[in-house]
Amino acid sequence: MTTRFPKGTETGNFLSSYLPGLEAFLRDHTIHPDVTPTSLHFHTAVSGGADSLFLAFLLHRFLGKRHRLTLLHFNHRTRGPENDEDERFLEDFSRHIGRPLRVGTLSNPLPARFSEDFLRKRRYAFFEEVLAEDPGNIVCLAHHQDDQIETILMNLFRGTGPRGLLGMRNTANRRLVRPLLDMRADDIRDILSRQAVPFRIDPSNLSPDYLRNRVRQEIVPAIRKIFPPEGERHLANLSALFGTELADRESGDWLLNTLLSSTGNRFVFSLPRYRMLTPYRQGLFWRLVLSRIHQADLPLPEERNLLRSFSSNPVFEGHLGRGWHLGIEFQEAHLVYMSDRPEETRGNWSFILDPDILRDLRSGKRIRVVQSLPGGGRLEWSWSSHHENLTPWEEGTRISRSCRLSPAVLVTPLTVAGPGFPTVRAALRREGKSLGRILSRRRFPGSFKKSLPFLIAGDSLLWAPHLFPLRFPDVPDRNETGRLSVTYQDAKGDIWKRSSENL
Repeated sequence: MTTRFPKGTETGNFLSSYLPGLEAFLRDHTIHPDVTPTSLHFHTAVSGGADSLFLAFLLHRFLGKRHRLTLLHFNHRTRGPENDEDERFLEDFSRHIGRPLRVGTLSNPLPARFSEDFLRKRRYAFFEEVLAEDPGNIVCLAHHQDDQIETILMNLFRGTGPRGLLGMRNTANRRLVRPLLDMRADDIRDILSRQAVPFRIDPSNLSPDYLRNRVRQEIVPAIRKIFPPEGERHLANLSALFGTELADRESGDWLLNTLLSSTGNRFVFSLPRYRMLTPYRQGLFWRLVLSRIHQADLPLPEERNLLRSFSSNPVFEGHLGRGWHLGIEFQEAHLVYMSDRPEETRGNWSFILDPDILRDLRSGKRIRVVQSLPGGGRLEWSWSSHHENLTPWEEGTRISRSCRLSPAVLVTPLTVAGPGFPTVRAALRREGKSLGRILSRRRFPGSFKKSLPFLIAGDSLLWAPHLFPLRFPDVPDRNETGRLSVTYQDAKGDIWKRSSENL
């Protein structure tokens, strides 16, 4: 049976008032055929329903004879003769407007049990096949505001989170688009009915077997009843609102403002700005940093250590694994690749306390300085300008993890070195001590025996946390302006507790 369409509707002139909205949509998505340098071939999916016919009429009217438009129909073969009637109906419609029709079908027979999602995936595979044929192909889908509301409600109760509230979106490559998301289904049907344009009604859209149908028939009417007349529109606008929010979150401005520099093996960023970022943005920030590290052909730091360090307050500085070290200087985080040098694995490493750092501590310019050590430990340096009643362990006159140094000792440059450093080995030999024997009596993990620091003044050992008390006890003097406090913290934070059991 041939379907006859009202004479005069083949031009689509009855939709002229909707052309400005379509033109703005195409411009916004950079697929306007008159301003795009490449030749575009528009395709529109048609099922025979009112919404797909409306979009086909609208595109036909807008594109005119200057631009190509092909109708796409996917025959699911789920309803036997009714599917064939839909296809014949669309053949008559394509002849009515003078546009070609392309039909796709399932390549394999339908399984005994199939879902709505199964059919949707097969339908979209057909659209993707069309897009892959030519970079100038565009596929338009006739989803409208009602479809958007149903999608948002389903995502909401499925627990998909903020991205689920985006609903249906135009794809990132802008070649699969939905121009009718601002139009209501009832308005589309009224427009076609006033022109006496026939359209098909799919009985499966009324079946309660599908989740979308139950949402459409039960939840949406309740929203219309409880929140008239704008409840539906506000719900549909969630997509635009969340889209704007996420687009702002993913913009590069705040990323570049947080990351101050990335040169070679050093990445510097503002700690206060990072702290102000939402967890979502912090995740995007680390994605940017890790991608730049990868581009620099450097090994990635242990991500778990990285996130754990920045989740603590204050930030835990030190060795992050795979050669990466983290330090904080004047509210700037310095992530530096120092590599795992063979000397460090043998304990042959050293650092000299910068005189400028000591001067800053004395003047109050810096409250504290944290020095990262190989193996994940760290030394915290601070200045105390007043006398305190300290225990022998806090002063360092007993074996402990802290000590206080008098300014008289600070005349000689201070060196922090590992147990394999030549000066440390020579000093131990002079005193007739065996470091291996000392360490064997303590419950130190093997990985930390090469990372415990020794404090050296000239060629003399001053102190080593958990191993030696302060060699030159700090005797307070009324003329002193303060004392330098040194505290060692290992990566796991419990060595002192375990080692002190054997003291």
